[in-house]
Amino acid sequence: MKQHPYPGRRPRTVVPNDPHDVFVPPHLDRDPLRSDEDMRQAEEEERRRQQLRQAARLKKKRKQQKKARARRRRCTIILGVIGVFALWLFLRLAPVPFGTIIVDGNENMSFDDVYRAAGAYSYVNVVQLSTDGIEERLKKDLRIADATVTREFPATIHIELTERKPAAIITTLYGFAYVDKTGRVIDLEPQIKGVSLPIMTGKKVDNLLLGDTINDPTSAAMAYLQSLPPDLLKTIAEVNVGNPESIVAYTTDSIPIRLGKGDDPAERAKMTETLLTEAKSNGINVQYIDTDLRRRPLRQNKGACGLIFKNS
Repeated sequence: MKQHPYPGRRPRTVVPNDPHDVFVPPHLDRDPLRSDEDMRQAEEEERRRQQLRQAARLKKKRKQQKKARARRRRCTIILGVIGVFALWLFLRLAPVPFGTIIVDGNENMSFDDVYRAAGAYSYVNVVQLSTDGIEERLKKDLRIADATVTREFPATIHIELTERKPAAIITTLYGFAYVDKTGRVIDLEPQIKGVSLPIMTGKKVDNLLLGDTINDPTSAAMAYLQSLPPDLLKTIAEVNVGNPESIVAYTTDSIPIRLGKGDDPAERAKMTETLLTEAKSNGINVQYIDTDLRRRPLRQNKGACGLIFKNS
């Protein structure tokens, strides 16, 4: 009897249909030794793996596209910022006109006057102009009482002015000074212009210059004039301040209005309006009006003398 080369081991019986002993080439579409269920599961598994690989490739592609878009966006932003900065630098340094200046409130000043006062001379470039600087320069102009300067998008500077308006005329040694409601001299002329303003008489002021501010008693008379309604103010032709203790205003109808020291200007202005309105409505010929609050009328004549106020 022939002895087995490996004692103690059972010899392996080769079965022809054993799948472990049959080589199936990978290029075969169907393994004849595998069941239909195994083949279907293998195909589904392969499809699932292909789908996963395709999804991974698509995800990777989308990620790359997203990064590319982000890079293009960053480049666009950087180029835009550089372009805007280059344009701003060019407009900041180059002497070229750019933008618009809008002016409101200039009743007497021309646009050229406002431009010169603002510091915009031969051309207007709003990039090179500072709103704070324009506002400061405008407020230094004697013709301007107040100014507000703002910058509006995209290239506009808006100027809103409040001009100084003459409120009275003061006689000086060399002519006439026009003062505004605050008593500041805004113009000097050798003769009176064709304007209807109250004239301060009784005192000539020496060495009055542009920008100067008048003092008492003229300031008390100015306070009284500014307390009058606009329609009533037009009827005041003259204010005599020769005697600081007894200031007298005169209407265009030559009616004297005694103002005393000029204290309590608002109350005196209110009394003036009331008495003149009453006299006009009743047809009374007025001799004079006394606005002294410490006095009261003892006798009221309705004849040629009109309204007469005497001490009690």
